[in-house]
Amino acid sequence: MDVRSLTARPTGPGRSAAGRIGRTSDVLPGRGAELTQLRKLLAGGRSAFVVVNGEPGIGKSRLLSAFAAAAAADGVPVLSGRAAEMAGGAPWALVLDALDDAGSHPELAAYADWLRVRLVARTPSVQDGDQIIGVERHRAHRRARALLEARALPSGLLLLLDDVHWADAASAELIDHLVRHPPRATVTVLTSLAGLLPPVLERSLASSPAPVTRMSLGPLSPDDAESLLPGRRPAYRRRLYEIGRGNPLYLEILSRLPERTVNELRNAPGGEDGGRTELDALIARELETLGTAPATVVQAASITADALDPALVASIAEMPEDDVRVALDGLVARDVLRVTDGRLRFRHPLIRAAAYRMAGPSWRIAAHRRAADHLARQGAPLSLRAEHLRHGVRPGDATGADLLAAAALNSVDIAPTTAARWLRAALRALPDDPERAERRAGLRLELAKALRLSGRFNEARTILHELATGDGVHRYTALERLGATERALGRLPEARALLGSELDRTPGPGPGVRSALLVELAAVDMLRGDWRTGAELASEALRSAGSGGRSGLTVVSIALLALAELYRCRFGKGRTLLEEARRRADALTDPELRANLGLMPPLAWAEFLVDEHHDALRHVERGLRIARRHGHDDVVPQLYAVRSVVHARLGMAPQALADAEDGEEIARHLDSAEMHAFVLALKSRPLLWRAGPAEALPLVTDLRDRHTLRSVWWRNIADHAMAEVLLLAGDPAGCRDLLAARLSPDPEGLGPHAPSVYALRSQAEVACGDLVGGWEWYARAAAVAERGAPRAQLGSVARAKAVIAQARGDHPAAAAAARYAVDCFAAETLPIDEGLARILLAELTALLGDTRAAQRQLGRAGELFTGCGAPWLADHVGREQRRAGARRTRRPERETGLSGREREIAELATQGLTNRQIAERLFLSPRTVETHLARVFQKLGVSTRTALAYRMAEVSS
Repeated sequence: MDVRSLTARPTGPGRSAAGRIGRTSDVLPGRGAELTQLRKLLAGGRSAFVVVNGEPGIGKSRLLSAFAAAAAADGVPVLSGRAAEMAGGAPWALVLDALDDAGSHPELAAYADWLRVRLVARTPSVQDGDQIIGVERHRAHRRARALLEARALPSGLLLLLDDVHWADAASAELIDHLVRHPPRATVTVLTSLAGLLPPVLERSLASSPAPVTRMSLGPLSPDDAESLLPGRRPAYRRRLYEIGRGNPLYLEILSRLPERTVNELRNAPGGEDGGRTELDALIARELETLGTAPATVVQAASITADALDPALVASIAEMPEDDVRVALDGLVARDVLRVTDGRLRFRHPLIRAAAYRMAGPSWRIAAHRRAADHLARQGAPLSLRAEHLRHGVRPGDATGADLLAAAALNSVDIAPTTAARWLRAALRALPDDPERAERRAGLRLELAKALRLSGRFNEARTILHELATGDGVHRYTALERLGATERALGRLPEARALLGSELDRTPGPGPGVRSALLVELAAVDMLRGDWRTGAELASEALRSAGSGGRSGLTVVSIALLALAELYRCRFGKGRTLLEEARRRADALTDPELRANLGLMPPLAWAEFLVDEHHDALRHVERGLRIARRHGHDDVVPQLYAVRSVVHARLGMAPQALADAEDGEEIARHLDSAEMHAFVLALKSRPLLWRAGPAEALPLVTDLRDRHTLRSVWWRNIADHAMAEVLLLAGDPAGCRDLLAARLSPDPEGLGPHAPSVYALRSQAEVACGDLVGGWEWYARAAAVAERGAPRAQLGSVARAKAVIAQARGDHPAAAAAARYAVDCFAAETLPIDEGLARILLAELTALLGDTRAAQRQLGRAGELFTGCGAPWLADHVGREQRRAGARRTRRPERETGLSGREREIAELATQGLTNRQIAERLFLSPRTVETHLARVFQKLGVSTRTALAYRMAEVSS
């Protein structure tokens, strides 16, 4: 079967984007300023978004028609789509409508066909595993963006999306992705009824990196409206304008009505619904003149999708198809319908909406049933039938409820809002009798999942609370999911109280259930930073799992216990448990692992902590593969977070940044503020390496000012990442303050990475001029490292030692420590850390007089950073190389009494750099630079920078 036959409108010669939005001859007067502004944006060749809003019929679509025609005349390709009010249940409807313009672009057309294949492939079976889950959908979003960028070359691209307030959920998510990740050289225009743009788009537009222009279309002026009312008397035109209030669609409809009807409308009182009630009345007056058969056909047509299928309309209207075709031709002649690209459509979606509301509620219910029956006979995908089933299913219709439930389960991950509507309808239809109580409970569990995926966590929590307080077979599943939901929201005290209360009940749950609840409670306590209690609970879960627990819980318990022991700095025991967890995890079959997929993030994280990076990546990949196949979205952001930090550690900056962005995307989809903030903190580090402080520091500032992670575990990790960014970006005081806010001398909770965190604090203290504080934190770092921390941690400790020795003026000892740090990082293949250590070693080598060796160290650091995809770091090395080269060309300096650091700061000051610029260049605080310069002025006997420049020139000549 041709997949396009079920989900697409045929294309044909003469198809144009301008024609699909509306007739180009219908360009409204009075919109010249808006059209000029739009053309300027398109001529700019940059990404931009335009939001056009206004009341129904105000001329939004006609403005798009004019813009499309102008773009086409300028040789700019145009893609256009319109959302339809009754198509909300059909995923990707708006996207596919827009992509129907892509016939001349094979890759975009192939992408549209891929979406159609995914829809047609859906079956009522819920065990086939063929679901487009959040991760796969996000990949589809990234692919769409890339294809749009390719289409935009070389002349730009105009993407017109009309009536976005009616967009289906899947299309709205793609638009949201494009707003937050604007495709290059693409101007995207969105139209919406005033105040009805989907909230997700309002939020993303408010923070879009591309410029956003908002146009609110108001009524036409009396002079502009005259062209819509040709041949009318001036007084009558004024009367029409008064009633129509300058709304172009109102005026068009009014101009077709008899004068007597217009006078009646003028004297009618206004309703509370204002414009919409009046518009329906106007449209109803127009449609009432059609006659019985055409009016029935119009109402039947309003039940269908945007593009009319005469056979479907005939089934809904219960009329012979030949009679329906005659009526449709008459409706075209009356301009109620129009032919666009060989397909029949309503002249305007508002006409269709009014016709739909004109039909009585009972008739509409029966009509939707007939539509669903017709589509079923035609073998249409369940996703296209379900919206009709939702309206037409009767209470007590178990078969209809099952079909709706199946459709929802197949769509929950690509359109969770729609799936929730279908599940609610299924629950209303399913007989409420004792025999179906467990079935209802199971559907409510799935409804909670759909609500959670669509970001409505509080509604999901309400359902799960009700199920968890009952005595049905789903109670303990609801308890587990409720605990996980509370964790996702960062409501750790609530999750602990819930699970702890259940475990304290008498009689308590059986061993298998108890083990599952203990595992969940252990995870909650570890997030709270209570690693000791978490270890105790994991141990108890391990004992319970051994007596008939769920398959796989044993290995989950061991992995959590290993993680807890590592974070308690009991490295030997932690490594032994980790090896056992890895062995058991690798022995699990995919179905066994699927039931315990929460194992993979802690297992991979524990492997990251002890620098077993390749095993960590292997387990992340396996976890993602199973999650994608079976729709376990909850675990996906955590897996992306682990993979991001592993890639960052291995110096794979582009991959680390991509993983963080993917995790951010899925966390945003799940509306998990806790996970979203956590992933953003991890993102700041590779973002700095690639784009520099201008991109990374605002992210860190925003996270520090607006987001407070409630998970102590994640907060410690986030603080470490952001503190590294601050120090590397030249803000050691900010680094010190961030760590000082929560960093404890007790390493429990920092685990194997405690030495590097303490060493970072040591470097920040030294850069801020506190050598005593720097030494104290260095000593703590060294003490933890001696307890068996991974070798890379020894490199971090050595780097801190080098910084302290340099500050004391002991350059030989500093160079030796820096060289040891380089060796440690190189042995563990950690190129970013190795490169940073080489920069420090180069500085120390130069101070010892070996400028050639210093250049070699800088050259190697530059090679490392370039290979890591870290251009900002590579550029920093380039600046250091140029400075070192300039120093080497000078003649030997006379004795000045300046230390190496003082001489370096003095040279930069003579080049005109401010204290802050010098601080950023040398990774010092402005206060430290000021202190050094004061000593320089005193030693050289100068009091101004001009005098300093002359004095430095003398001693270098």
